[in-house]
Amino acid sequence: MVKPGQIHKKGLVILFEGIDGVGKTTQLRLVQEALTKLGRSVHATRNLGGTPIGEALREVTLSPTERSPETDLYISVAIQSALADSIQAERQEGKVVLVDRGPLSLAAYHIYGNGVDSQLGWRYADDGMRRFAPDLVILYQTDLDTALSRTKRRHGKTDYFASQPKAYFKRVVSGFSEASKRYPVHIINASGSIDEVHRETMTSIEKLLSKNQA
Repeated sequence: MVKPGQIHKKGLVILFEGIDGVGKTTQLRLVQEALTKLGRSVHATRNLGGTPIGEALREVTLSPTERSPETDLYISVAIQSALADSIQAERQEGKVVLVDRGPLSLAAYHIYGNGVDSQLGWRYADDGMRRFAPDLVILYQTDLDTALSRTKRRHGKTDYFASQPKAYFKRVVSGFSEASKRYPVHIINASGSIDEVHRETMTSIEKLLSKNQA
């Protein structure tokens, strides 16, 4: 299997990570627009979702249907597995693949948020990092209250995750912090304006593109 950063000639994979409301999805969209203008072939996708089976399972995992934390984990693992194959197919076509969420989110939400067994959770997070083989992982961080406020304004109705109490999200934030120690990530302070965060995001991506072309 490929290792993180191993494939460069046939494309790149960039993960956008962070808690709900941090602005990662907005930044991914802006990066997609910027790279497209530069003439790069770009594929944007998301985890949870990203494939036909992944989108179907997304509806389940965002629903209020009662289930155990372990069941929730395995739903996310199934989504991640299907998406990994799709990502590598796009990468082999020479595309820059932008992924909204990845294995860091799996660890943060399931191990720390939902409390699944850490050994089990990290095993699947590690497997996701191995199969996604990202060239760059960007982790956006901001004040939790700011993120939760943004999430509340954005959602007309709350989904399973958005409806969780603040204590849940505090645990998720801790999970992202632990994941950033386990995997190589580029941390960006998302407290600034959208334009400020975009400039810092593009700086990190442009360095990757230059390295890839060297």
